[in-house]
Amino acid sequence: MLKRFLDLFVRGLIVLIFISGSAVVSYFITRVLAYFIPYPALSGIFLGSATVVLTAFIMLGIAYFYVYHGFGTQADIIRKNPFAGARVVLTFDDGPSEIYTPLVLKILAEKKASATFFMVGSQVEKYPEVARRVVEEGHEVGNHTHGHITVPNTPAHQLASQVMRTNLSIFQHTGRYPHYLRPPRGLYDMRLRRLAGLMGQELVLWSLSSQDWHPRAKGEVIARRLIENVSSGDIILFHDGGSILKSEGSNRFPTVEALSLLIDGIRERGFEIISLEQYLKYKAKRTG
Repeated sequence: MLKRFLDLFVRGLIVLIFISGSAVVSYFITRVLAYFIPYPALSGIFLGSATVVLTAFIMLGIAYFYVYHGFGTQADIIRKNPFAGARVVLTFDDGPSEIYTPLVLKILAEKKASATFFMVGSQVEKYPEVARRVVEEGHEVGNHTHGHITVPNTPAHQLASQVMRTNLSIFQHTGRYPHYLRPPRGLYDMRLRRLAGLMGQELVLWSLSSQDWHPRAKGEVIARRLIENVSSGDIILFHDGGSILKSEGSNRFPTVEALSLLIDGIRERGFEIISLEQYLKYKAKRTG
């Protein structure tokens, strides 16, 4: 009980320091800017409101850098491998889904393209036949935790349970052990990195997001943006299930609509779509 309390206390303290630090930096920046406003009343309003807005932007910026680049040496985290040349990997998170995963599989089969599906354990248990079909059709599977948790906020024993239970569920229902692990939302910590090593799993994030989670996402727009921005060694992120607040419920038809256009478009640009297993055989540059 005491160990759990201390764990939560330390995590809360880290979050508090993060928010406080961002707010202090924002305050001093906006205070300098407010100095140039000649009217005291407007200056005071600007100081308060601009500090809040700038704090939010700083926090979002740090979070973005953390997910896409990380801090310090991170040889164990795979985001992009330029050494793969004009080759990219397609990945799908939050499934399997009874509705969307079969549609994604149909397109992949038609286009003769491979992908890696990072599965949520509870969804595997809910739709085992869909999970099995993913493997039977030659695609790879990865672990996306059992309940789509936020890793840094999860106590150590629950984190281990989330990962191991999902490994077991995937193996039981597909006959394939997931050699890849991806934390929901890209939020990881040292505990997850150590756990991945113990479980014999590669920690795989992404370098290019489809942003298909956006409520106003449109398939054509998603595909066009990805085709324009794709580069050598990208790991592309899609979602074949899930929801922001629940395990299911989001509309993934934009993902389905974008997929065929994307595959054709990046192939026209000279890119090859390969499996994650093939991708990792090239000399990897693991960003840090």
